Amino acid sequence: MAWKMLGRATKDRKAAFRTPVLASVSEAGPQARVLVLRAVDADRRQLIFHTDTRSGKAGQLGVDDRVAVTFYDAHRKIQLRINGVAQLHTSDALADQQWRDASPNALRCFSGPVPAAPCTLPSDHDGTEATRKTVAAGREFFAVLSVDIAQLEWLYLHTHGQRRALFCWHEEQWKMQWLNP
Repeated sequence: MAWKMLGRATKDRKAAFRTPVLASVSEAGPQARVLVLRAVDADRRQLIFHTDTRSGKAGQLGVDDRVAVTFYDAHRKIQLRINGVAQLHTSDALADQQWRDASPNALRCFSGPVPAAPCTLPSDHDGTEATRKTVAAGREFFAVLSVDIAQLEWLYLHTHGQRRALFCWHEEQWKMQWLNP
């Protein structure tokens, strides 16, 4: 069920699992932000996101590659908490494919200014549709952030009884254990 919900989120912009919170660790402590889930590979236990190589998270992952990703579907009352190891892909086949497959509007931010850098006023796009030509300069700052899932905790919230299960990848297979809610 969880893999199906994750897969649906990569195709449906309105899916609850579309925009999870990804947390990394910086020198100052945990850093959490919302990302768009771009792809899921259940066979490889992998989540795919896009990020800017100039971002704080890219630097943090270079020091400590451990991440936590939290998904929540308020309608179904399901929470997924995922722990895994992140890797940045900048110039490999995965990065090239994700760049080709993404819409120009999804790539527009990579040709903009450095993320989270101080500025006098927020920049704004001129309202025109992005094209492959207008976003091409952003390719050098584009990265795929893949998360190899080591552990997945599933929680179903319900007034008549909650359920929680832990799935850990061990010896090339998933091991499942029920937990107290």
